[in-house]
Amino acid sequence: MCTFALIAHWLACIWYAIGNVERPYLEPKIGWLDSLGAQLGKRYNGSDPASGPSVQDKYVTALYFTFSSLTSVGFGNVSPNTNSEKVFSICVMLIGSLMYASIFGNVSAIIQRLYSGTARYHTQMLRVKEFIRFHQIPNPLRQRLEEYFQHAWSYTNGIDMNAVLKGFPECLQADICLHLHRALLQHCPAFRGASKGCLRALAVKFKTTHAPPGDTLVHLGDVLSTLYF
Repeated sequence: MCTFALIAHWLACIWYAIGNVERPYLEPKIGWLDSLGAQLGKRYNGSDPASGPSVQDKYVTALYFTFSSLTSVGFGNVSPNTNSEKVFSICVMLIGSLMYASIFGNVSAIIQRLYSGTARYHTQMLRVKEFIRFHQIPNPLRQRLEEYFQHAWSYTNGIDMNAVLKGFPECLQADICLHLHRALLQHCPAFRGASKGCLRALAVKFKTTHAPPGDTLVHLGDVLSTLYF
């Protein structure tokens, strides 16, 4: 907003300069400064350099014109009359359209980033529901699927840690895994006294599994292939 106002100020100064330079040579007096003087009852007098509208009137009117042109409002009560003023007005309109495109583009990008997580959540949830509907999964199991998805999303925000780590070298993966699992490695008695190299190797093998409250991890008769901490 400050940048927009600053550009409008610069353009207002140029708009005033064009009218002030052209005014002595115009016949008839059709410039915007002469029109402003006629509207305010403060006409220019060639023999009196101090005649005409005040500096405040000229600046406010010039700033009003540039703001109305940049915002594509254009009420028309301050309008270009000479060729120079019309060419400048065209340039102001082009600048205003570019600024609008830039502002709305940035705002759209910000809004899209704000709601990108929500959009990904609804997309993944829709896939889960389509899977349930396609395979006709009964209600108790269906509820467990939806609860698991919601529980896992609340912890990971839809980010697959294993997929992210694959893009890094193994030494960096070990350091990251060591940091992520530091609480388990420090407080679990099974890892006390282990060397740092051993902890790094173990940390890479750890996998985080999310289960909703009340869910059974190991059932009677299952083959145990995983240790849970």
